[in-house]
This record gives sequence, C-alpha cells and structure tokens, in this order.
Amino acid sequence: MNKLLFVLTTFLLLTACDEKPFYVANIGNAGSLDGQYGIRSMSVSDVLGGGGGFGYGAVNGYPGASADIGRMGVPKHIEGYWAKYEENNKTTYYRISANIDSELAEKKVRTLLNYYKSYTEKDGSMQVLVEKERIQVLYTLVCVDLYSDCSPREDADSQNWVKKSPRGVTDLVVLFDGKGEMSSTPFPDSPYED
Repeated sequence: MNKLLFVLTTFLLLTACDEKPFYVANIGNAGSLDGQYGIRSMSVSDVLGGGGGFGYGAVNGYPGASADIGRMGVPKHIEGYWAKYEENNKTTYYRISANIDSELAEKKVRTLLNYYKSYTEKDGSMQVLVEKERIQVLYTLVCVDLYSDCSPREDADSQNWVKKSPRGVTDLVVLFDGKGEMSSTPFPDSPYED
C-alpha cells in the first residue's frame, strides 16, 4: 500500500511540473532575404490547435509585411506556397508541408522569454522568412535597444539559440529552417495555378 501511495504521489508531482502550452505571439510577419516574393497561402499551426496565416501577398525585405494573427502558441507545422518574381519576368514557384519540432521550438521560445535582464514583454512576433526554396519560422520579442534595455541576463542562452535578426536590430530564435519544393510552373491546386 505504501509503495502504491509513493508511486501515485510521485506521478502527481511529476505531472504537476509539466509546463502547459502557452501563447507566444499575436503579430505575424512575412518577409524575404533576396527580393520580391508573393506569399499568397502560408499557414503555421500551433500546439494549441490554432495557428496563424502568413499569406500576405507581395513581400520584400525583412521583416516584411505585418498583420495581427490573434493568439498563437508554439508552432508545430508549416504549409504553404510562395513565388519568386525575377527581373526578367520569370517566376519560380515553391511549396512546403513540413512538421516543426515543437518541443525544441518551445525550448527556444522559453530561452528568449527569459533572455533579457529587464525587458518584460512576453508577446512576440512569429515570422516567416523566405529565400528561394529556403523557408524559416522565426520568433522575436522585438526588443530594440533604442527604446528598451535589451541586455541579456548572464548565462541566459547556454545553447546559443538566440541570434541577431537579419537587419541586426533585434534578437530572435529560429524555430524552423527548411527547404520547400521548387518548380518553374505553378503547382496543381496552388493559388498560382490560375
């Protein structure tokens, strides 16, 4: 009987320590690193059963187009289409459907949430960034030294997950870095097929 009570108590303590899923972003950005793109259909689903749409149309540069995405949790899947518009009127089409390692993504998000000494904002920006077939999902709290103290706490990032944004202004973590399929013609059933 004592063994059973001990096992049950241990189990309850361990499950009580599990961290619950949480919301991390309410703003979304979609941008590029190498010129003009069209992102007409792009969605990122989260561990809470929701997600956000990042199909903002024409984008150019980082962080790119911005929109309210409601409340979004840690991402677990990305799916969508994008197109690169070249100067010679040539268009290259891309698509992706990929899972995101949500456990690793959550660890990276929590690292950034606990990164700063005095910056207290906890809602960040989820960002989709394209460069040809490469696509990334980034997360930033948009701490800018010009307006806030963005000093990191000592030993806040032992895994070296926190990186500078492409413009070097904010800190971010890369939650997904993958490659989509590429085609010189629109994919069937894509928003570019018409």
